[in-house]
Amino acid sequence: MQTALNHQEPDRIPIDLGASCVTSISVSTYKKLRNYLGLTKKEIPLADMVQQLAWVDEDILELYGVDVIPVWANNPSGYTAEIVDDGENGTYFFDEFGAKMKMPINGYYYDWSEFPLSKPSIELLESMPWPDPADTARYKGLRESTLKLRNNTDYALFGMAPCGHDLFNQLFRVRGMVEGMMDLLTDLDFVEAFFDRLTETIMKAQELFLNEVGDLIDIHFTADDISGQSGPLFSPELYRKLIKPRWAKIISLIKSKTKAKIFYHTCGSVYQFLPDLIEIGVDILNPVQVTAVGMDSLELKRRFGDKLSFWGGGCDTQKILPFGSSAEIREEVKRRIRDLAPGGGFVFNPVHNIQPNVSAENIDIMYKTAKEYGVYKKTIPA
Repeated sequence: MQTALNHQEPDRIPIDLGASCVTSISVSTYKKLRNYLGLTKKEIPLADMVQQLAWVDEDILELYGVDVIPVWANNPSGYTAEIVDDGENGTYFFDEFGAKMKMPINGYYYDWSEFPLSKPSIELLESMPWPDPADTARYKGLRESTLKLRNNTDYALFGMAPCGHDLFNQLFRVRGMVEGMMDLLTDLDFVEAFFDRLTETIMKAQELFLNEVGDLIDIHFTADDISGQSGPLFSPELYRKLIKPRWAKIISLIKSKTKAKIFYHTCGSVYQFLPDLIEIGVDILNPVQVTAVGMDSLELKRRFGDKLSFWGGGCDTQKILPFGSSAEIREEVKRRIRDLAPGGGFVFNPVHNIQPNVSAENIDIMYKTAKEYGVYKKTIPA
């Protein structure tokens, strides 16, 4: 992993499954996979409540040659995600910012459904619930458990601090998508006040987390979805005014606390933002949404491969992984390896989390193909 992220070719391509909340697998699909592989049946703990992601077990990691495992902060002491049964309406809970998270009966995820800020009010920001980054429960025992992993395994360690990781996206989680978009154009004083308070919260959480494990981890998580399938969700000018400077500040703090590579997750068509991300210190792009406009894997590698590592993009998860044939999945994986692997700077993972509509057989084919063809100095048939 370290060799690949330094843009050199190791013996083989590093592989990820489950190291982060955006490179994992839904718990329902994970159960199907374990059954398909004939592995021991067991209770599967949730790694992520909202997305219903599974903690991935050692037997799966070994089978697929996975090279990285998570180092995440603990749950806080002052907050509990209490699941409420709402009868025929499904279940819900409230997140740390006071937003109502709802999942319908037979649903797959919890979605933001009610929001703590009914209007763009700077005054209401202070009365709204905020996560406490200084809650010591979040970091209790973290250094000891991470040292154990560092000293007793050869996995790369993937750090993720608490208290949120998004600026732009979090605006919608407290205001709603439509309202937040309008705020960006009609009430910049509120938006900047919100972003400033959120930046302070994120930076404090990053500082405390990295004080514990910054010298032990290899990769560190950041994220903010700034584009959709066909292009940016707002103008590049607005991004450079409101969001980029604050992320530059956060990443500068992170880099002062760790030598870990900065992993940045942003879905969609982000091609035109990549020079900005490189400028503020991002080392790794995820999920590399190869079906979005302008996100051709070969072109991304050609233009940015000397500055960015690509973590993801190994298989399209919109069409090919859920609906493709075995042959189509194998050809997709080989194509992305040909495009993204030369010279290092590539970690194999499909585009984003593996969803509930994917068969166990297709997952198995994808990872076994990556393991088979992800060997440097081996010619991949066209």
